[in-house]
Amino acid sequence: MNIEFETPYGKVSEKLIEETRNGILELTHINKDISRVEVSFREDETIIPAENKICEIRLIIFGDALLTHSRSENFAKSAKSAIKELKKRVKKQVKKHNEPLDKITSTVKV
Repeated sequence: MNIEFETPYGKVSEKLIEETRNGILELTHINKDISRVEVSFREDETIIPAENKICEIRLIIFGDALLTHSRSENFAKSAKSAIKELKKRVKKQVKKHNEPLDKITSTVKV
């Protein structure tokens, strides 16, 4: 699995990157098929400063992509919220993948 971080220079601590990486690694325990993760921290200057720290996470699971976006007053809260949302979505995807098919079809050679 490959994890890429895009951060504004000097605005995100190494500790936050490490915590975010550990949160993402927990997702791999739920679904082993995660192949790539892209994490982007950025500031949006066009909105109020109380909610201008944004964390976007794109999770690629062999053919599927899950994208989440969270904003709050600091990057740590945004990252935690984004990871929490991804955890729900990954669990839902695994559950859906493990469910039996709605219809069972078969073919018979005549």
